[in-house]
Amino acid sequence: PGALLRPGLERLLWACAALLLGAWLWAAADGWWSQAAYGRELAGLGVAASAPGGPHAAVRTRREARRTGLVGRLAIPRLGLSAIVVDGTTPEALRRGVGHARDSAFPGERGNVVLAAHRDTYFRALRGIARGDRVIVTTPDGVFRYRVASTRVVPPARTDLVGPTRDSRLTLVTCYPFRWIGPAPERFVVRLVPEPARRAAAASSRVRSRSSRVSGSIASIE
Repeated sequence: PGALLRPGLERLLWACAALLLGAWLWAAADGWWSQAAYGRELAGLGVAASAPGGPHAAVRTRREARRTGLVGRLAIPRLGLSAIVVDGTTPEALRRGVGHARDSAFPGERGNVVLAAHRDTYFRALRGIARGDRVIVTTPDGVFRYRVASTRVVPPARTDLVGPTRDSRLTLVTCYPFRWIGPAPERFVVRLVPEPARRAAAASSRVRSRSSRVSGSIASIE
């Protein structure tokens, strides 16, 4: 009887493996396509190189989030991380990008901007983040720069860390440990504060200066 059952069991296991592989490939393709499409959408919006001074209503970003689901792009230069941010934290949203918690503030507004992503996809690089790292969020309303103030590992019940605040901050959340297989038991939380306006302005000036030099060098090519 065991010999008779073995071929059927093998076929069932192969079928399950094929289904799992197909699901993974489909999810990966959907994520790649969404990142590319949203990236083109953001590039076509004509984002300003700097952001308005002080907290303000993220009018353009909120409008775009309602229209297409696009919030912007999150970048951590030292870690080589660059990913599109979409509105919402549903399984579909987290498959397509870094998710913006809908009950949290938008970048540039006063309050707590909460972004979440899976530890094995868009936030895989967070395992190497350190205090003082610069994080750049580009939205239809401009470019917002933050610095990492702290990191901590907490139980999922610590929802106070993603709640509203009176000050402006950015909070990144993913599951922990990073190498855990299956549902992870804890959360890795990164708290960031806005970069001082003077330093952010100097960074924008350096970017514009580099852009001017690149434009000049391209113009000189015949």
